[in-house]
Amino acid sequence: MHTHSIVFPQIIHYLCKINSNVLNYCYMSNAGLCAICESCLYREHPNKPRRNRMVQTIDNLSRRTFVKGAATAGALAGIAALGGCASEQKTEDKSEAKTDAPESKYDNTISADIEDLNIVLLGKDSKIAAIILALKKGYYEEEKLNVATQTVSGGFPEAMPALSNGTADVLPFGSIPSCTYIGQGDDLVIFGGTVADGSECVTLIENKDAYKKPEDFKGKKIGCFRMETGHMITKSWLRQNGIEDGKDVEFILLESSAAEVAAVENGEIDMCFVNSGYGYVATQGGKCAVAFRPNELTGKEFPCCRQTTNRKAFEEKRSALIKFEIANLRALYDIESDHAGTIATIVEYSGQPEEYIENITYGKGDYVAAMKFEMDPYTDDVKAFYGDMVDNGDIDDTNKELIVEHMDSTIYKAALDALIERGENKDFYEKLAAEYAKHNTLGI
Repeated sequence: MHTHSIVFPQIIHYLCKINSNVLNYCYMSNAGLCAICESCLYREHPNKPRRNRMVQTIDNLSRRTFVKGAATAGALAGIAALGGCASEQKTEDKSEAKTDAPESKYDNTISADIEDLNIVLLGKDSKIAAIILALKKGYYEEEKLNVATQTVSGGFPEAMPALSNGTADVLPFGSIPSCTYIGQGDDLVIFGGTVADGSECVTLIENKDAYKKPEDFKGKKIGCFRMETGHMITKSWLRQNGIEDGKDVEFILLESSAAEVAAVENGEIDMCFVNSGYGYVATQGGKCAVAFRPNELTGKEFPCCRQTTNRKAFEEKRSALIKFEIANLRALYDIESDHAGTIATIVEYSGQPEEYIENITYGKGDYVAAMKFEMDPYTDDVKAFYGDMVDNGDIDDTNKELIVEHMDSTIYKAALDALIERGENKDFYEKLAAEYAKHNTLGI
């Protein structure tokens, strides 16, 4: 049970309760995930120690950091996008991978009838640009798909149960929640993507060029919040290069992006990881800069928000899911080819300033947009990330192969094949098919 009380735009203060007993005051990130007690991620609040060993106490960082951050960043927080996610990369060269879809045991026939699909959304998040454009331009209707959207105010703690119990058919946000629920036994299927990359490391302007090599991070304090991709990517990269959390470097869990940036400005931490365009927000205060994006450290793009469905919808609404991907891929072409129209549509949908939307969508001037819009399921990379979550202690079940039966790349490939067969913008979709071959070699 949660009771809500708005503190300032997009930063929500929850009281986490069990049997009416307040266990903790939890400052929620704007993604709706409890960054302190974390139990909001799960279907119930377990009366036991936190599962995530990465969580650090924040006793060394005063509450004044958050309050001060709220005061100085409140005006900017309203333009931060919602939602958080996670993912990982592999280092193998898959350039020789076959471009054909794996032999599908499923029927990829696209029904000529109008079909229904229920989508659960987290606020007015520009991250779902393809869905925003597909809705605006009527692409779902053209594909004979009736899309009903439900926007939840409680973030992932509200969205994930809706997905698991079948109230919703698709959640186009997050990787960490989907992987966590799968690890706990929920029968979910990750079948597509929403964005790749998307994470930024923020530090003081004078230190923006200080972090290039693994050894540059030794002795540093790094702020993060659980539903953020980049700190997991970077933590894994550091571990692979001999830099251990808790020994050589310290990852510190904070309440929100605003609290992280305030702690950097106050010198209490050396850097922090944010996503959903908050790096742009952080630079507006005049003290901070984006030091790097994790894909620049690793040399490889990584999947961020994924599209997840439940097993029942996966098996019974396959045609509708293919139509959903076809419409989204058509919108993805528009995102690539019509910048002005895309910006205008997202501004209209989100109510955010045009300057902000342009920067986080395409980049402008010195600011490099961190998010890359894509629909590819990235099954190889999601499997690798799931393994990292197990290694990090974020998932109790140590079977790293469990995730394999909960991923699918054939729905996306069927949608690509349909668009290539149609012939319009064929070069664009063939390019995506070549990228698909690099990221989906598991035959699932």
